[in-house]
This record gives sequence, C-alpha cells and structure tokens, in this order.
Amino acid sequence: ATVKVVRSTKDTEDRLSWQPELPLVADFAFDGPVVEVVPSEVDQEILGFGGAFTEAAATTFSKLTPQMQDIVIEQYFGASGLAYTLGRVPINSCDFSVDSYSFDDTPGDFELKDFDTNLGHDKKEIIPLIRRAIEKVESTVSDTHVRLGGKVAGKWESLKVFDGIQGPGTAALQSEGGRFLSTEAGGAVTANNLKSVASTFFTLKEVSGDSVALLGANGKHLVVSKDGSVKASGDEGSGTTFVRVKNADGTISLRVPEGQYLTAEPMERLRLLASPWSPPAWMKTNSVMDGSGTPCLKGEATASWAKYLAKWISSYTAAGVPIWALSVQNEPTNNAGWEACTLTPQEEADFLGTHLGPTLKKEHPEVSIFVFDDSKHMLPDYVSAAMQQPGTAQYVQGAAFHWYSGDLFDKVAWVHQQHPEVMLLASEATYERRMWKAGMLEPYSDWRFGEGYAHDIIGDLNAGAVGWIDWNLLLDDKGGPNHIGNVCDAAVVIDAKQQILNVHPQYYYIGHFSKFLVPGSRHVTTKVSAPKKYKPSQGPGPYGTCTGEGGLEATSALRPDGQTAVVVLNCADEDIDFKLLAGSSAVKASAPRRSITTYILPAAL
Repeated sequence: ATVKVVRSTKDTEDRLSWQPELPLVADFAFDGPVVEVVPSEVDQEILGFGGAFTEAAATTFSKLTPQMQDIVIEQYFGASGLAYTLGRVPINSCDFSVDSYSFDDTPGDFELKDFDTNLGHDKKEIIPLIRRAIEKVESTVSDTHVRLGGKVAGKWESLKVFDGIQGPGTAALQSEGGRFLSTEAGGAVTANNLKSVASTFFTLKEVSGDSVALLGANGKHLVVSKDGSVKASGDEGSGTTFVRVKNADGTISLRVPEGQYLTAEPMERLRLLASPWSPPAWMKTNSVMDGSGTPCLKGEATASWAKYLAKWISSYTAAGVPIWALSVQNEPTNNAGWEACTLTPQEEADFLGTHLGPTLKKEHPEVSIFVFDDSKHMLPDYVSAAMQQPGTAQYVQGAAFHWYSGDLFDKVAWVHQQHPEVMLLASEATYERRMWKAGMLEPYSDWRFGEGYAHDIIGDLNAGAVGWIDWNLLLDDKGGPNHIGNVCDAAVVIDAKQQILNVHPQYYYIGHFSKFLVPGSRHVTTKVSAPKKYKPSQGPGPYGTCTGEGGLEATSALRPDGQTAVVVLNCADEDIDFKLLAGSSAVKASAPRRSITTYILPAAL
C-alpha cells in the first residue's frame, strides 16, 4: 500500500502539488519526531471550509471580466479549486461595505412594514456572487451518504416512495433532486443518480403502527450508528426501527425514536452563516449604525430586531440563497468604529431566549443558531451564559469564534469538552494592516500568513471545531473597499485595472485542508512528539503566528471514503524527518522547511 502526498513549500514552486507516493509499511523503530494518528479516537464531523461574501468581495468580483469571474468561482468553489462548502454573509452593512446601509431605515417602524423584502441593495452584487458559488458547489456533488440529521423534516428528509419496485413489500426511495437511495458495497447507504437499479430497492417491514424496519438491497437491516452514519449491516432484530412520518405532499420521512430524521442532504452544499453587525440606526440607543451604546438596543426594539433577522432570512431564501445558520451578533464584545452592537453574555442569552430563539423556531426552524461570533478569549463565558439558561439553551446549536485575541485553543477545547453537542465554528480570520511588515501600505504576498492560517486551522480542529471560515473572499489591491479604512489582506487580491488575480499563500494553505478534509469527514486524534527545539522562523505578530520552534503540527480526519487525510505543518527554518504512524502501519516522511503537506492514507488501516 502507498500514501498519496500533496505539498506546498516556500523554497520551491510546489503549490498544492502532488509528490511521489510513499510506501506504507509495518511500524518500525525511529529516533525522531512521530506524528501519530489514533484511528480508534474519532470525534466531531467536519462541515468544511470557506470565506465571507462581503460587499467588498462582491464589488471587487463585479469589476472582473466574465472569464476572470469564472476563474475565481472555480478557484474557490470548484473541484479543481479549494472546494469551499462554507460561507459567511453579513446582515446589513459591515466595515467591508462601501457605505452603511440597512433594509428598513424608517424610524419607529417596529412592524417592519417598510422592510425591503426585495433586498435591492444586496441584489446588485452580493446575491449574484453567492448564487454563482451555490451553483458551482451543487454542480460538483457526487454520491451523498445518507445519515442522521436534525429534528426537523425539510426537503432533504422527504422521500418519494415507489412501491413494488422489486416485488411486494419493496420500494424505491427518491430524495430531493431526483436522487435515489442505494445500498453500496459494504452496506453504505447513499443517494445517487440511479447508478444501479439492483442496488436501489429497499424492503419495508412493518413493526407496529407507523414503525418500520428497512432492509437494503443486500438483505441487511439498516443500522444507525452513534456517529449518525447509516449502513445496511444488521441481522434480524439488530436493525434500527424507524417511525414512518407521512408528509402533506405525499412523501414520507423516517425518524428514529430519539426524534432525528434520516437525511439525504449533500455534504457538498454551500452552508451559509449569516451574521449581523448592527441593527438599523433607529433601533439603537446611539442612533447610528457605527459603534454601540450601552445597552445597544432600545428596549422597545428588541422584538422587532428579532423579527428583522427572520425577515432577512426569508428574503434571502426567496432570492435563491438559503441560510444554514445565524449568529446572534458579530463581535458582541467589540464597540468598534464601524457597525457594532455590544451585548454582554447575559444580554445575548436573554435576547436569544426571549426573542430571537422563539421567532426563528416559528419562522425558520431549519436555521441553526450560533452564539458569540467573537475572539476566543470570551468564548466560554458566552457559551456558558446561554447553556445555563434552559429557556435559551434549547435554541443553541453552535458557537462561532474569531482569532484576533490569539491562539487560545484551550478555550475552544473547554467548550467542546463541557458541551460536546455544541458545534464550534471558526468564523473569521484575516491579517489586518497592523500585522503587515513595517511600511507596507497595500496587501502583499507573505508566506508567514499562510503558515498562520494553517496553525490556527490545526489548533481549532484539534480542539473540536467543525469548520473554518476565512474573512473576505476577495479584496482590491488597496485591501478594501472598506468604508472606514480598516483594510486587510485576503487569500486572493484583485488588480482590477490589469485584470490580475494575486493569489496569496493563505489560499494554498487553506487548500491543504479544504480539498482533502472533505465534508462528512470526522476528526481523528493526532499526537505529535517533539524531541527537541527547532530553528524558528519569524512570526508576524500577536495572532496567526507559527514559528515552528516546537516542531511539527498536525491534524487528521477520517473521510467518508474510508481514507484518512493527515495535514502536517512545518513552520521551522529547517527540514524535519519524521515517522507518520497510524495504527500498526507507518510511513517514513520528511517535512521541508516552511512547508505544509497533506498525506492521504488508504482505507482499512
């Protein structure tokens, strides 16, 4: 057996470049650092990676020729590019907007009668860009592994039944998009485009009332594992019993006794996290969108603000942009010079439990709610405040966080250990101008920035994160547009006059994760031994810094196809030979100085 290798290195032209495969052999003695993958220790499901659809990104994108736009869409969302499956969308304006705006500027309009449900502002450039991304992601979807989803039955949980397809008691089950459920070799249950009629039928056996057992085409009972995966692998009496729920449109949904439904939702879809920076000025105590008073919201506006957010989600959905999740507030601790609305941990928990949670449960139960969405130092405080209130905890599906206060991976790990049911999502990272080299006034290519991204991704995933979202997908060559001059770097910077895409190191470093730790993968414990100190490189500053002095950094994930992806980062200023160990098999490998490498280990280690 062999191990596939992909590498990006500072000293060569390698950028996500395939290398010669390495032999996978029985474990051997090795005097040096060891990267150990522990196949038996599997943790959180990985949803993916992505970037933010800010107005700055959309405006910059609109200045490209159609051909250049196609290249950008493929580079970020296509199979040959980074294969992004996550995105973030600001609600109303943010600092990376051309100017401040909201969708209802009528003072005192608490009934939101003047809310622009047509989304006139965002339909000019932002929504067209998002729709292009959605279409590209959906065009890359292959087989979808059927798994256990949430407690709400939507379109992906609805199945059209074709009875008698292979005789009495059998049926074909068709999911959204015309894809049929199928039993693959090994028993995995997928939704696909009817590859084989012989594998597509299921047998439904009545148990009692609306309860049924399902048998795959291989004659085995469907079994739902603890990790939510579904396989036709059980014998009589050992399968999972499902409640057959009849939907109003004639379809059925299958629910386990714990209340969750089977879903055929593709993992390779664009999940969008929506985040508000500021309510309309008239809802705020300071009467402007920039900055925040204390408290931020006028008391009479709190219920209207919750309804505003729900109305925004409805309008975006109607415009062909469904929203996956909502964070309660972007950076609730930051009274910024741009759009802001500060909330204490208790204020956020109260607003979520009293207003936002009930409103979204009624109008958009399919949308997950994330608390916090700010730098990691206060993550435990905001999660604890929400989870300690039963009236609020019921609405919390996740917690989002940023990187600007430093690594603080222990804060993420603490929340994961205390509240394993809460999805943890890294939702923003970028290099502000204060992190650039002295004298640099415009974005430039800095290898350290790629290393810093990878260092943060590895630390976050190892601490329990389900994904990682970069800040602006695109910026212009000034690091904007930004209406208050808060310019930053981006993975792709555009020179609109020359029609040039400047691809920065962050792009390639993210790709080592996004292309290979595919949605539906599960994080695997990875241990790194460092027997000595190494020659460090110079990091850029207080956050997003990796010097390599402590040796290699690594993370791993078990993919849906059974292969294991291992990402190894070397920020040191020297090459490091090491052993990659997985179970009883090992690889002798070397990490060049200032490099990142992804190793793809074969299935069934």
